[in-house]
Amino acid sequence: MAGGVVWIGVVAVLLAGVVALNVAVLRLNMRLDQLARERSDLRAQNAALSVQLSSQASAPRIQRLAAKRLGYVQATSDQTSYVTLPH
Repeated sequence: MAGGVVWIGVVAVLLAGVVALNVAVLRLNMRLDQLARERSDLRAQNAALSVQLSSQASAPRIQRLAAKRLGYVQATSDQTSYVTLPH
């Protein structure tokens, strides 16, 4: 009879361990899902920022700003000269 009680106790402890392990795995899976969603959101934000950066750094935009804010105009070919540097 005492042996049966011991086996019942061992099985109960093992079952509790299995349940605890399943709960831990479930929590990890939930965290992985959350991190996957965050990664997806960050990738979308990164793509949007990349598009914004590209449009902000475009040459025509910079030329417009230089003309509007600083009064700069693009030089004509007769207003430019080249410097030859010694090797």
